[in-house]
Amino acid sequence: MSVETVGNPPPETAQIRASIEKQLPDIIASFSQVLQNEFGLEGLRVGGFTLVPAVMTAEAADSISCDEEGCSID
Repeated sequence: MSVETVGNPPPETAQIRASIEKQLPDIIASFSQVLQNEFGLEGLRVGGFTLVPAVMTAEAADSISCDEEGCSID
């Protein structure tokens, strides 16, 4: 699974992306384990997810919209 960058991310995004891609199998396995252990959801695996910055400008926050399918940059 690859990491897709959308919008106009800052320069440090490349380093973060490389780190996430390296750890992605473990991250996905951990999410799947949480679904099972914490929420009792058996027979499910995480197939993908969207990461957005936790801290961002109000302008950036207004341009990101998320729903059940994923997130997009407007």
